This record gives sequence, C-alpha cells and structure tokens, in this order.
Amino acid sequence: MTIPHPAPVAHDESETAALVHGAVIISTVETAWQEIRRRHPDVPELAVTTASGNGADPTRCATLRTGREFTRDGVLTMELRFCAGTLRHGGQANLQALLHHAAHGLARRRGVKEVSSGYRWHNKHFARIARELGLTPPRRATPVVGMTDCRLGDAEATRWSEVIAVLDAAAGVRLEAAVQSTATPRSPRSGNRFAVVCAECSPPRRLQITPFSFEQGPLLCGVCLTKFRPAPPAA
Repeated sequence: MTIPHPAPVAHDESETAALVHGAVIISTVETAWQEIRRRHPDVPELAVTTASGNGADPTRCATLRTGREFTRDGVLTMELRFCAGTLRHGGQANLQALLHHAAHGLARRRGVKEVSSGYRWHNKHFARIARELGLTPPRRATPVVGMTDCRLGDAEATRWSEVIAVLDAAAGVRLEAAVQSTATPRSPRSGNRFAVVCAECSPPRRLQITPFSFEQGPLLCGVCLTKFRPAPPAA
C-alpha cells in the first residue's frame, strides 16, 4: 500500500495555521488508522478530535486521555484526542500509541475486560491483544498501570515504515506552518477575497481567501491533502 505524504505548507495567519494543523492531524491519524485496520480488520473505526496544548507523550495510554467510545451507524467507534504537539515525539512513538489504542478497541469489540474501571490497570488480556498487533508487552506489571507499557520495537517498526514516515512528515508540516504564521506581515490587499477550490474532492470543496494569504504558500485540503487552486470563472 502506498500512503500519500503531506506536502510542506506555509500560512500567514496564526488562526489559519491552527486550522491547517488540525486538518493535517486528523487526515494523518485517520490515514495511519486505516492502514492498521487494513492489516487488522477487527479493529474498530476511529473518530479523531484535536485539542490545544503542547502535546502529551503519545506513549502514555490514549484511553486515559479520552476513553470514549460510541456506536455510529451500528458500528463501534473509538475516540482519540490528539494534540498538534504530540506529533513532535516522532512517527514511531505515535504509531505505538495508535496500536495501543487499537488494542483497546479490539478488546471492546471482543467483550474482553482489559483494564480496570478507571482505565489505568492494564491486565494480561490487554498484553495478549497488544502482542497480536505487534507490540511487545513488559516482562512484569508496573504498579498502578499494570501491563500498559507495550513497546513497538525497531524490527516491528520496519514493517510500518510508510506509516511512520507519514506521521513524521505531518510533524514537519506543522512546524513549517507555525514558523510562517508568525513571520509574515499583513498586506493592504488582505481584505479582497476570492474563491479557491479543491477539485479532487467530490463535490469540490470551496473556500474564500485573500490574495495575500494565497500568495504566502499552498493551502492544503484537510480531506485529501490536495492544494486549493483559484476557482475557474463562472460561466
């Protein structure tokens, strides 16, 4: 499977950059999760939400941060809250976190009680499912959190190299957008808006943007990561 990599992007306004960060996060995490589900079809669907903050350590259990699940159209869906700053921990650490979350999802789908009522103590059932997904459980339980520290080793990470590269690339998009968002001044042309479209989406997605914003660099579609282009003149 060939997974598309996000292209570098630059933006002039911090609020625009924040929106792009969120779109990149969601698209990237969903892409990685789709590949996890392709290899392990019993893993539930995922709903990604973003949150402000510097980014929690992704190797901490994501279920401790979110822990919500729901049924959407009769399908079990897990929620995962992700911060832009979490990307800076690297693709391998973030994939480890996603596989950890996927292990919780498999346990839910199978009706296995893998954690204590407070979502802290991870038991031997969790460790067994995590091993199915390629993680290596600790040799012994740790106080308070049990078998939570299941690691993605370098050998197993090689099998996920494309996914890890995508997660790493998304961190680069975020950093470049953050730098550009604070570096460019306003322009007198900033108020004259025109339409741009993403022609790859169906129907095409359409936004209004100022010439100044458009000239600073490409604006990525949060759905397909294609560049928005000026809308053709109305017939």
